[in-house]
Amino acid sequence: MKQLFFLILILPLLAMTPPNKEARQRKVVEEYVHTLLNTDDDTIRAIRNNEDIAKLSSLLKLTRTYTKEEIDNAIDFLLFVKRTLKGHRYKILNFKEGAKKLKKDKITPPKSDRGDIFYIYDIDQKGVFFQASIIVDDDYKIISIALGMCDHPQRLCFLYL
Repeated sequence: MKQLFFLILILPLLAMTPPNKEARQRKVVEEYVHTLLNTDDDTIRAIRNNEDIAKLSSLLKLTRTYTKEEIDNAIDFLLFVKRTLKGHRYKILNFKEGAKKLKKDKITPPKSDRGDIFYIYDIDQKGVFFQASIIVDDDYKIISIALGMCDHPQRLCFLYL
């Protein structure tokens, strides 16, 4: 009888427990990668402005307007990521998991103060797709999908959307 009473009291509290933040962010990244891999190349090539980029995934949080050159570079990058991963098994890693694997390759990944970093680990190639680092903010929106070179002296940095 005590167990039943305990269950009646505790079940509503369990239902109110918010989902794990990292699990929700990882799910956002998984959905982004899944959408990218299942979007045909012509649809990706048809991206011509900010609205079209946003249509590719509602998970992307765009914060500025992009030039034609930047959009062309983004199209090339998305197609590169898609070609690299197509047909491969992959896993989404959090920063700690990714940094551990990158350490083996003597790579020190940059950190972000704007969100949590996730990496795509290509299981078939046994490597972290380092260039396609993904940052998810506290609102569960993707704010960066790539690394690039920034500033002087040049250094690796996240290219924020």
